[in-house]
Amino acid sequence: MFFKKSLLTAGALAAAFTFSPVYTPISGVPQAEAQLFCANDGSRFNEWKSAFKKTYKSKYKASTLAKLDGLKYDSGIIKSDRNNKKSFKGTFESFYARRTKGALGVTLKRWRNNERTLANIEKKYGVQAEVLMSIWVLETAFGRYLGNKNILQSIATLAYDCRRSKSLFFPEMLAAMTIIDRGMLDLSKRKGAWAGEIGQTQLLATRFLLGYADYDGGGVDVYKSAPDALATTANWFKKRGWRRGGGYLPGTSNYKLIQEWNRSDNYQKTIAVFADKLKKNK
Repeated sequence: MFFKKSLLTAGALAAAFTFSPVYTPISGVPQAEAQLFCANDGSRFNEWKSAFKKTYKSKYKASTLAKLDGLKYDSGIIKSDRNNKKSFKGTFESFYARRTKGALGVTLKRWRNNERTLANIEKKYGVQAEVLMSIWVLETAFGRYLGNKNILQSIATLAYDCRRSKSLFFPEMLAAMTIIDRGMLDLSKRKGAWAGEIGQTQLLATRFLLGYADYDGGGVDVYKSAPDALATTANWFKKRGWRRGGGYLPGTSNYKLIQEWNRSDNYQKTIAVFADKLKKNK
């Protein structure tokens, strides 16, 4: 029972409370064709939504742009963005212990229960099963805790805010709108962590677009289908240059891609070290 509590408060919603991603422009993923104005409070948010609709009316369907109408500026999202670094403070040892407490046994059991699926995903994409398991448990405790924030509203609020709009969240806004426009997921009705992450492994919208994979043939569903979420995550790593069978601990080429997953040194190392521990205890 402590495992559930520890992940909920210190690990399961890692992205929700400690999100600090790296944005790297990627071919095939929507980029900011026209950066709109930004502001540091909600006074011009409705104006910003109107400007977005006008600027991108030829890029997205009218029904997609209409999803903006009901969105509100969320000051709680901005507060989370300003304060998220606090959760990363401390030594790696203390961070690792807090995030992984009680997780080893249940993660190994979950791995055994999904061994064939994980083996097939590893064979196809080259990303080791233990790395996917580490991300899966640390992000959402195997899909238990997906977050309770409206994804599109979160992304729109952060894309409008000046702090990281151009460097990160405006491209995520375009990716989110593309996902809606293609009929893949209606992110105006989906819940996620505070920075708008999607599904059981907390994918950014750009990452979902780059890696989406339908493992079980029922259509891509990274919420209800763990195999889809894991395959999509593995495919993202593959497309970003993961070396099949290569090392993933600090100092390796694959570790650089784990660093893309999250900017926190402590969190990056926790993913890698816990993955290695899973492998050694398998």
